[in-house]
Amino acid sequence: MMQNPSKLRPFFENIEYEREGANMILNFGPQHPSAHGQLKLVLELDGERIVRARPGVGYMHRGIEKMAENMIYAEFVPVTDRIDYIASGSNNYGFCAAVEKLCGIEVPRRAQIIRTILL
Repeated sequence: MMQNPSKLRPFFENIEYEREGANMILNFGPQHPSAHGQLKLVLELDGERIVRARPGVGYMHRGIEKMAENMIYAEFVPVTDRIDYIASGSNNYGFCAAVEKLCGIEVPRRAQIIRTILL
């Protein structure tokens, strides 16, 4: 016999059952080990099958663009490490490639290969 879901609420705040069907609403993230703080999903589940997913984005916004306005290009490279701790190398590469393209700098072939290996 299943307990009344309202009695379980103090222990499971992030789970909610709909009254009319057997669907369950589950808040996934932003503080979940596999979400990395970047995303929140409100999942509607029918058993183990996901019926609907409503994403919530913008959890990584820190105003980094405003910080960059008062820095020279070389000063901003370490800040790109902190945008996303999982893909810091990709952020560094993206920023450096954009600056090099804007400034018309041609990167030597050897440096391109080293960057590719590090990514």
